Amino acid sequence: MKGNDTDYTIDEIVTIASMVESEIQVDDERAVAAGVIYNRLKADMALGIDSTVQYALSTRNEVVTTTDLEVDSPYNTYINKGLPLGPISNPGEAALEAAANPDENNYFYYVVKERGSGEHVFTETYDDFLKAKQAYKNSFN
Repeated sequence: MKGNDTDYTIDEIVTIASMVESEIQVDDERAVAAGVIYNRLKADMALGIDSTVQYALSTRNEVVTTTDLEVDSPYNTYINKGLPLGPISNPGEAALEAAANPDENNYFYYVVKERGSGEHVFTETYDDFLKAKQAYKNSFN
């Protein structure tokens, strides 16, 4: 599945790229994360992207709280399925390329690998995601 081979408009691809830009710092992970976004859209799942909540709150804290996830905003992809209202950042060339040409994978989830690493763990199942999320939480100790 390629972003530019789908029924997505250029505006939607730019919105996806903006989320990739805000979420992913490691170049090799951008297309993988874009693949996750397309997989979740195709499965009609909420995207659940922290950066969209941070955009809605106009804040950039390291950790998004449970209270943060409840913000009533069309940009909150935890409570609204589909893409947010529009881009949440100004995506760079690498994020645009990733959104237009996502990695074809079976991942539906990702979480930061460990605090400060900038790397992510990508998982196919929610159970594996929860394990990776716990490992991330443990990296704070």
